[in-house]
Amino acid sequence: MTEEKLPSLEECLEEIRTKPVVSPWPTLGVALGLSKGGSYDAVRRGDFETLRVGRLIKVITAPLRRQLGL
Repeated sequence: MTEEKLPSLEECLEEIRTKPVVSPWPTLGVALGLSKGGSYDAVRRGDFETLRVGRLIKVITAPLRRQLGL
């Protein structure tokens, strides 16, 4: 199995600041210090507003920025 290189915290926060939607993993997870499973669990619990198209899940960044104080 190959190891994937995760983006840095700064890269993830920049995506959250500049994009309308981001992926639960790795962007949201790295920004909040969550594991991959923890990120998707938080999304399933409804902790973040999401957009779902079929199986694709994206976290909407406008409410996320308010939650994070960005």
